[in-house]
Amino acid sequence: MTPVRLFAFALTFAAAGCNEPTPAATTDTKANADGKAKAEPAGSHGDAKSSANPHAGPMMGGPAAAAKPKGPPRDITPAGTTRTEKAAELSFAVPTEWETQQITSPMRVAHFVVPGPGGDAEMIVFRFAGGAGGIDANIARWKGQFVPPEGKTLHDISKTTNFEVGKLKVTLVDIAGHYKAAERPGSDKIVEQDNQRMIAAIVEGSGDAFFFKLLGSSKTVDLWAKAYEDGLRAAAAG
Repeated sequence: MTPVRLFAFALTFAAAGCNEPTPAATTDTKANADGKAKAEPAGSHGDAKSSANPHAGPMMGGPAAAAKPKGPPRDITPAGTTRTEKAAELSFAVPTEWETQQITSPMRVAHFVVPGPGGDAEMIVFRFAGGAGGIDANIARWKGQFVPPEGKTLHDISKTTNFEVGKLKVTLVDIAGHYKAAERPGSDKIVEQDNQRMIAAIVEGSGDAFFFKLLGSSKTVDLWAKAYEDGLRAAAAG
């Protein structure tokens, strides 16, 4: 895809307000013997254009980014050390064990594989020209990617907190439970997995907002949850 088309694609996402359609059909992703997810065929739940939005899939992959198999469980003992990373003009801290990945989409500004006892999770930082909808709309979308257990609501399985770091304002959303969302933007396959956790953040105060999204097995995300929030609390722009 040429740079001009990529730029036009990103502008289309921003102008659309990142609205997420409600799928009419789903694909169950079942665990096979080695614990990896295995997608099964499903019917279409709308055209690709209506489904292609920055928050539709697990990691908002972009037009050319296919879902990659997750790595196996790894016995990790966090060393407690960090390194400073940058996404555009924003700096933040990540644990030294997190593995930096190549950027595969113009909407991504940083990408890390997060190892752990539940298999690899991912933390990706996104930024969209003109923003990507308001805070409430994004929180609603993130919550909508989880299905609460019987007798509970999305409010029961999620928590939203706010804090400030210098001139930056951070909104942090923590959701755990049964994950169910499009494999990636434009995909008609649905990833469906139990025991997942997402900690997503919107960082405002330095031009267009930054969107942080840590997603994976609860076992892995639990291991890194404090370090992830500490990294956001160390964020700085400039």
